[in-house]
Amino acid sequence: MRTATDADLPVIGALREAVGWTIHEWALRAVLGRPEARCVVVVNDLDRIVGVGSGISYGALGVVGNMVVAEDHRRRGVGAAILDAVVSFLSGERGCSRLELNATDEGRPLYERHGFASIGASATARIGRGIGLEPDRSIAIRRAGASDLDALASYDRPRFGGDRRFILQLLVAEATSPFLVAEREGEAVGYACIHIDAPRIGPVVADDPSVAETLAHGAFELAPAIDELRLNLPPGNRPGVEWLRALGVEVDPWDGRMARGPQIPRREDTIYGMTVGALG
Repeated sequence: MRTATDADLPVIGALREAVGWTIHEWALRAVLGRPEARCVVVVNDLDRIVGVGSGISYGALGVVGNMVVAEDHRRRGVGAAILDAVVSFLSGERGCSRLELNATDEGRPLYERHGFASIGASATARIGRGIGLEPDRSIAIRRAGASDLDALASYDRPRFGGDRRFILQLLVAEATSPFLVAEREGEAVGYACIHIDAPRIGPVVADDPSVAETLAHGAFELAPAIDELRLNLPPGNRPGVEWLRALGVEVDPWDGRMARGPQIPRREDTIYGMTVGALG
């Protein structure tokens, strides 16, 4: 096992693709060479990368991700060794008291053996362009810039439950992923990052469903080629689920979110979309 480097990105991306995941190269780079994060790979005796996993810390909250083992090396303890290393980094070196991850059905038994448990059913949904969104005219939508970073980080921290300033910095600077800020009377009430090539929207934070609807409407206006947007709401965002159902959007439950350690102060009712699974 060793720490991953930029040179490993193509192989890590291929491992992600092999299990049906999008590569998200920018998100992979976010866990390389930073004190807040660590990505490890396992190589076999032919120097071939056969497993990968990462952890990223946001203060008390740590997120485990990118957990993939090549098919021909599974059930040999590779995944357990990677998870041990990532958990040791997050809980030991970084002092995270709460660890979270998104689990596949195949990975769930491994995480359960390491003390992770389901945190309840999340909600996934796809909002189509023709759904008839009605923006709140009291809310102003604009593109975020570098000068907004301090205010965005301060707004996000108590809602997400951790300091993800450097992730927001990466997203705001990404020219191909427009970052929208919602303001009411000059105060931030939400934001959304639109990934046009996916297409998806996330992270999305909104103080209430009217803000989320206004941001979704703004995303469709900004990206006319997008036909639908995918959202992922945590178990605590019941108002968001009720809003989606009132729109006539089909909401699918998903129980892949797992955690270990006590819950941290946060506002799950404001979370409408994750960044990506590996980053929370």
